[in-house]
Amino acid sequence: MISLMRKFSLITIALWLISASLPAQNNPMPVPAPEINDFTGTLTFLSSDWMEGREPGKRGNYMAADYIASMMQMNGLDPIGDFDSSQRSYLQNFEIKLYYPEKIGSLYLILGRPGTAVVSNVTGVIRGKDSTKSIIVGAHYDHLGIRNGLIYNGADDNASGVAGMLALAGKWSEYGEKPACNIVFAAWNCEETGKHGSRYYIRHTRADPGRVLAYINMDMISRSAPEDTNRRIISIGTMPGSEGLRQIAKAANQSLPDPFQLDLWDVTGHSGSDYAPFTDVNIPVMTFFSGYQVDYHTPEDDAGKADLKKMEDILKIVNDCIIQLTGNSHDK
Repeated sequence: MISLMRKFSLITIALWLISASLPAQNNPMPVPAPEINDFTGTLTFLSSDWMEGREPGKRGNYMAADYIASMMQMNGLDPIGDFDSSQRSYLQNFEIKLYYPEKIGSLYLILGRPGTAVVSNVTGVIRGKDSTKSIIVGAHYDHLGIRNGLIYNGADDNASGVAGMLALAGKWSEYGEKPACNIVFAAWNCEETGKHGSRYYIRHTRADPGRVLAYINMDMISRSAPEDTNRRIISIGTMPGSEGLRQIAKAANQSLPDPFQLDLWDVTGHSGSDYAPFTDVNIPVMTFFSGYQVDYHTPEDDAGKADLKKMEDILKIVNDCIIQLTGNSHDK
């Protein structure tokens, strides 16, 4: 006969083994990161001559918006775009004055031309268990268009960021399990002329630190600066109080077989990309950038020059950051 104490011990061990075999309720979701073949097609297509440089108000920009919307629909994201319409769309329309950046010497000046145009952000969402909280993952899709007969294809700037955003959206959608909170995926317009798309989004949504846990920005993630001869430097910008985000980024980087050299910097006082409208309203940000390459804002920024392996590794870090942000509470 088994003693009462031994019965208790056996039951205790059995219960421990059962509980150990079950996933913890707060464990982050093991969503796989995008691989090269998940983003190469979009990177190549958005930076093809057919897109005519994706200048806001021009045909190529509208074509790019339609393509991004179709990819969001194909990946099963819910449309959240046009807040002024009773019908939900992936396209969030807004009106702009027609501007374009022109390089004069080493400076870029924002020059105007007559007229206005209705252009669009493209936004979709994966609904989370807690629909009152969101993480936003974004990248701008506009570029410089055609100048003096030359097409500025903008592969690194910023077809790379949009391709990465859509690849992440695809992986999180196909995983099939609701994340802990909403994940909004956004392609911003008119970044080159003043971040008008992301600013419009901030003004027309209930975007505040109580509802948006963090904004992840990707702008130029497929090339390297000339001084980065090993092609293993990436820049991640955060706000001063975001030590939790920096620790998440460091841990994600160390999980790579060949970790990057991280340039962690303070975004305070900077407005170089679409992170700026979010920092203006005190939403924590992580902005990813792989370096000013030699073809920046020239007609030579083509998809064939993209460092696909570097981009894949950056997306592994971004994906790990999303996993941690949706799975853990942290000190933002």
